[in-house]
Amino acid sequence: MEYKGDTIAAISTPVGIGGIAVIRISGENSIEIITEIFKGNKPLKKAKSHSVHFGKIIENNKIIDEVLVTVFKTPNSYTGEDVVEISCHGSTFIANQILQIILQKARLAEPGEFTQRAFFNNRLDLTQAEAVGDLINAKTKKSLNAAIQQLEGSLYEHIENLLEKLTDYRTLLEVEIDFLEQDVPDIDVSKLENNLSSLKQELEKLAETGTEGLILRDGFKISLVGAPNVGKSSIFNAFLETERAIVTPSPGTTRDYLEEAISLNGYLIRIFDTAGIHDTSDSVEKVGIKRSYEIIKNSHKILFIIDGNENNEEFEILKNIVGPDKIIKVLNKADIFSDKELKKFRKDYIFCSAIQENGLKKIKEYLIKDIEISEEELHSGILSNTRQVAAVKRAIKSIQSAINSLENKLGFEFTAFDLKEASSALEEIIGKITTDDILNQVFENFCIGK
Repeated sequence: MEYKGDTIAAISTPVGIGGIAVIRISGENSIEIITEIFKGNKPLKKAKSHSVHFGKIIENNKIIDEVLVTVFKTPNSYTGEDVVEISCHGSTFIANQILQIILQKARLAEPGEFTQRAFFNNRLDLTQAEAVGDLINAKTKKSLNAAIQQLEGSLYEHIENLLEKLTDYRTLLEVEIDFLEQDVPDIDVSKLENNLSSLKQELEKLAETGTEGLILRDGFKISLVGAPNVGKSSIFNAFLETERAIVTPSPGTTRDYLEEAISLNGYLIRIFDTAGIHDTSDSVEKVGIKRSYEIIKNSHKILFIIDGNENNEEFEILKNIVGPDKIIKVLNKADIFSDKELKKFRKDYIFCSAIQENGLKKIKEYLIKDIEISEEELHSGILSNTRQVAAVKRAIKSIQSAINSLENKLGFEFTAFDLKEASSALEEIIGKITTDDILNQVFENFCIGK
C-alpha cells in the first residue's frame, strides 16, 4: 500500500440527519478546490492555518448551503497535508451534494485513508493509528482511556525503550564481529545472557497485557450455561435490567444464544444466554446447542448455573470444553432454600437470586476482580490487538534463540541475527517496518472519512 498523494474527500460524520455534517478534504489541491466553490469574506488561499470561515457553497451561481470551512495547512494538520473541513447542515442530501461537487476534482477516500496519510507523513506511528480506530469504537470509559493512552504514545514509548536495549546489545555483538582481530574488550557473555533474559521477561509481561487490551477493546465475554429452566434467562435479564430474554416455566425456551452488552465499572461485558448443553430431539434446539458450544469455547468466563440439582454430568462436559479455571458455579433461586439446604453448596457456589435486589452483586464483584486493569498499566503501554501480540511473541521467540546461541557457543553472528529478528518484530508494531498486509490489517476496519 503506497502513498498516492492525490486529493481525497469524504463525509466524516455518520449517515443520518443531525445538526451538522462534516466533509473532509486532504491533499495538495484541497484548498484550491474548495476556494472555487466557497464564497466567504476573503479567499481561502490567504487564510491562516487552523482558521474557521463562514460563507456559502455555490454551484452554477446557486447556493447549496451556508457552511463553516476550517483550514489546516501542511504540515500541521491531521494528515500532514493541506486539509479543509466543511461543516454544513446535517442533511444527508446536502452533504452528498457538496461531496459530489468536490469529487469532480478529487476522488473519494478509501476506508481509513486520512489516517493512513497521517501515518505515511509521520504524524502518527502505527500504534497511534490503531488507537484512532479504537477511540472511534470505544464503548466504555476504560476502553476510551486505553485508546487515549495509546494515542498519546504510551505503547510507542514502551516499544522504543525495548528497541533501544536491543540496539545496544546488537551493537556490542557487531563491534566484536567486525573487529575480531583488533584490540576490542571481550564480551561478558554471562552478563549479556542475563540482560537478554531480563529483556525476554519484559516482553513476556508486555505480551500478557494483550489479553487485557483485547478485553478493553472487544469486551469480557461471559456465557450463562446450565440445564433448561434453571433461570439462565432470568439472570441474563437481571444483568441487563430488562426483559430481553423470554422467561417461561417451560424448559428449553432459549433455542439459540442471545447476546447483550453492559458496562460494569467502566468495562465492556458481553453476556451470552446460551441454549445450554443437553441432549434434545428438537432439530431447531440442536442447532442452538451447537452454536452455544462455539460461544462457550470463546468465552472468558462461564457462569454454570444450577437451581439445586448439581447437574454433575453437564458440569463434566463443560470442564472438557473450557477447563475448570474458567467456570464460576452459581446457585440460582437461593432465596427459596433454607440455611440448612444452602450449607452443602456454600464451599463451591456463589449464591444468587435473580429476583432479589443485589442478587447479582457477588457475581459482578467476582468478575471485576478478574479483569481489573490499573491506571499504571494503561500509562505504561499495553497491547491492544492480535497483530501486536503476535509481533511481541515473535520477538520473545527470537530472543530465546539468541540466548540459546550464547549458551551453545554457536558464535556471535547467530546471536546478532536473532536479535535483529527480534528488533524487526518490534519495529512492525510501531510501523518502522511495514508491508501491504500489515497496513491492510490495520486499516481494513476503518470507516470512510477517518
